[in-house]
Amino acid sequence: MPTFETLPRFTNDLQHLTPAQRHRFRRAVLDAFVPDLRTGRHFRPGLREARGFAESRWG
Repeated sequence: MPTFETLPRFTNDLQHLTPAQRHRFRRAVLDAFVPDLRTGRHFRPGLREARGFAESRWG
């Protein structure tokens, strides 16, 4: 069961990425984001949010 939801803005932004950008995004999620989540610690510096680019909400 998913423990997240995607907002329309995310879906729209993702659909407008080029195939190469989507591939890089997927690699970052699988190779860095998910492993960092599993550690339960802070995200590595390369995954820090760029203002206006990404948003995470925890609740």
